[in-house]
Amino acid sequence: MHVTHEPRDVEQVATLGPDPLDPAFTVDRLAELLSDRNQQLKGLLRDQRRVAGIGNAYSDEILHAARMSPFTRAGSLDHQGVQRLHTALHDVLRAAVDEAAGRPAAQLKDAKLRAMRVHGRTGEPCPVCGDTVREVSFADSSLQYCHTCQTGGRALADRRMSRLLR
Repeated sequence: MHVTHEPRDVEQVATLGPDPLDPAFTVDRLAELLSDRNQQLKGLLRDQRRVAGIGNAYSDEILHAARMSPFTRAGSLDHQGVQRLHTALHDVLRAAVDEAAGRPAAQLKDAKLRAMRVHGRTGEPCPVCGDTVREVSFADSSLQYCHTCQTGGRALADRRMSRLLR
């Protein structure tokens, strides 16, 4: 017997957050999602229950475009910061969709990697300021960022190395 399900009947789909490219995903909607959240922006952007479709790579790219530290607390953004993040979300994801349009599946990964400005570019120059792209590693992933563009010249602690130095 073949059973069909509506997309919202599938648990994983039912729990997805809003699509950030949907016109209903406004600055006010993003502000709602961020308000009173003590979560770091990087984690919030990757949380599929908060915002659908953003993974590790695009969260790095969005935060670089917004000129925000991955460790900034979501609830700490003022209206101008929320607007900047919203613009970056839209611009980075729209460019990714446009870049992928019409490409054969076999070319998608390479095209995505070529378009990245900081993700996967540790040690390379930042395309905005020329400083070196840095990395913070975790147990199961890493993030890349520009400490000049995103953290005011402050290097973020690599948790893996910090543990080894104790």
